[in-house]
Amino acid sequence: QDNALAYFDAAKKLKLKIKGAEEGIQTVQKKINELEKLQEKTSAKKPVVRKLRDKEWFEKFRWGFTRNGLLVVGGRDAHSNEALVKKHLEEDDLYFHADIFGAPHCVLKNGKIAAKKEDKEDAASFAAIFSSAWKKGLFSVRVYSVSKEQVSKKAPAGESLGRGAFMIYGTREWFEPPIRTALGVQQTSSGFRVCCGPFDAVKKLAVHVVEILPGSKSKSDIAKSYIKFLSPRAPEIHVTIDEVSASLPNGELSLSLS
Repeated sequence: QDNALAYFDAAKKLKLKIKGAEEGIQTVQKKINELEKLQEKTSAKKPVVRKLRDKEWFEKFRWGFTRNGLLVVGGRDAHSNEALVKKHLEEDDLYFHADIFGAPHCVLKNGKIAAKKEDKEDAASFAAIFSSAWKKGLFSVRVYSVSKEQVSKKAPAGESLGRGAFMIYGTREWFEPPIRTALGVQQTSSGFRVCCGPFDAVKKLAVHVVEILPGSKSKSDIAKSYIKFLSPRAPEIHVTIDEVSASLPNGELSLSLS
């Protein structure tokens, strides 16, 4: 009888342990389910990390491409004008400058040997667009072009040249391009970049192109409007307000989506 009672008590204790273990399993499983749901919510809210696009050397300047794909680069201020001419104007390039106070130095890369008539026209238009002609509301301005050897830092006797200033010697080729501007997006091997420049060139080489006109809005407002225009049409393209603003000419603007 004593042995029977001992076995009975042992069995009773084991049943209680089994019940406790089952309850413990249920509690642990409940916690696991809660953690899995929390992990799903956290993963859903986790921001998408996008790889930064690889930038090319000319993107610290103003830049664009002609209809035939030749690169045009322009200075943003006196410092970058100086750097552009001294470091990047080479023997096979052409130099462009609008004949108006407040105009950037512009370089058509490889233009001396590869440029066709439309390339020179696009480079001249680029020089006009980013000159002070835009802020003054002009629809056209004269632009000249010369070779590298005609651009000099040597001033006439008794004069001096400040930063960003150069002397031009010899015969100039003249253009009078219309100031018609477009904004669009170009695809590169590592992402998308915003481009702004001569209408015909941007229209040919970019996507989601809109026309930029003189107006009453700031560059920031135009950038916001363009991103709003771009978002439903190309959600895979991600550009920032700063990127768009930096590509635009100075002055007040308007955006034509037609």
